[in-house]
Amino acid sequence: MDLVRRFRGGVHLLALLAVSLGTTSALAQKAESTRDTLAYTTTIVTVRAKPLASAQRLGRLDAGVVVRLYSCSEGWCSIASGRLAGYVLEEYLSSEPTAPPQRAGPGYRNSRGEWVPSPTLTPNDNSPPPGASAQCRDGTYSFSRSRSGTCSHHGGVARWLN
Repeated sequence: MDLVRRFRGGVHLLALLAVSLGTTSALAQKAESTRDTLAYTTTIVTVRAKPLASAQRLGRLDAGVVVRLYSCSEGWCSIASGRLAGYVLEEYLSSEPTAPPQRAGPGYRNSRGEWVPSPTLTPNDNSPPPGASAQCRDGTYSFSRSRSGTCSHHGGVARWLN
């Protein structure tokens, strides 16, 4: 009988120890996951759904935007900024903030504080300029970062480019 009590006591002690170690481990993991690693974009970057150049485009971030950096592997980093999360090329991230490049021409700051060029016409070939996201009904190309309000003063969106 005494041996059975000792065995049960040992089992309870082991169970208590396992729960205690599990709690300590979970707390350590939680503390690790709550630490933020921040990075800054060094240029306009495309955020992709997977760490592949051919993966679906989820959106773009302007130069100098702060991102939460989760992990990097094989040249791609898992990041989040606002409601946008995905993968960007590691070479376009920096641990230090960089001054956004000076832009030529007219533009505006969008609701996220990003500088966006004003809609523009293209030369005779009517091909979209680099970075354009939509063609407006009046023939101009928009560089909007979100669908809301795109081409609102240009007759609306004729077609989305990506």
